[in-house]
Amino acid sequence: MSESGSAYSETRSRAGSEEGVYAGDEKPFQLVVRRRPRPVVFFRAKPWTAYQPTPAQAATRIAFAEAAKRARGMKLMGLPPAAVLVRESMKGKYYGGRPREPKWLRVLRHLAGVP
Repeated sequence: MSESGSAYSETRSRAGSEEGVYAGDEKPFQLVVRRRPRPVVFFRAKPWTAYQPTPAQAATRIAFAEAAKRARGMKLMGLPPAAVLVRESMKGKYYGGRPREPKWLRVLRHLAGVP
């Protein structure tokens, strides 16, 4: 099976397993507040990555937590020194892989049988 076909299958399997992921959560929704271009407030389902982060998201969260832990207890002068330390330690870091191609293109490639 082609790589795009497996990506399509992976997406379909995640979509099918969402019920199981959301079943154990007391708050499966997020409140979204947008202020521009006009104030709008609405609920949406949490993304599945809130429960099962991708490896890149997990690595980024761990790096951010480590930087924040090193910055704990610093005194405030101007921009908080803790924020400066976190910003400097995270600057230029990239934990992701290659950019993901749009889902519609993966589905189209899968249906056409093109790798």
